[in-house]
Amino acid sequence: MHLYIALSGLKGVGAGLSELKSAVGEIFNDPIKGFGVLGSYTGRRVRAATGYGIDRIAHELSQRLRKVAGMYEKYTVGLSGSCDQLLRRYGKQATDMQYAQKRLADVAIDLFVGLCVLSRADSLEKKSHPAAGTAVSIAEIFARQARRRMARNVRGRDRNEDAAVEQLAGAVLAHDGYMWDVI
Repeated sequence: MHLYIALSGLKGVGAGLSELKSAVGEIFNDPIKGFGVLGSYTGRRVRAATGYGIDRIAHELSQRLRKVAGMYEKYTVGLSGSCDQLLRRYGKQATDMQYAQKRLADVAIDLFVGLCVLSRADSLEKKSHPAAGTAVSIAEIFARQARRRMARNVRGRDRNEDAAVEQLAGAVLAHDGYMWDVI
């Protein structure tokens, strides 16, 4: 399921990069289209880098939930950047990189679940439900835990042991088990 989630997310990013590559290659034949696609891509990158012009979810939330929402907004941008970087760096080879895909899927899952928890807490808070305080506390605790996982997964884009794990797995498979196994 992790691979399905990751590949589904990468599909849209890959289509955008493919369109960009095509537009840049044809920029002299159709400059209006080429510069339009290039401008659109540049605009998305600038918005992601600066946060300017990005839709916000926090504007109608209570102060406690705004902080939680801001963290999810930050990691949504981080996930987008990770997908973009993975595809720009590895292209079609990214479909074979299961560890990288798992990290992306884990971030997407934490974002989805966290936003569901945030939505429920906000709904209860707006209705002045007796459980609203507990729901907001759950949203805050889940957000702190998710932030640590997402930070680790986003960092893992550049710093990981993927190659070493692959090499070790290959050695184990080549010897049909661990080499020191005496049983």
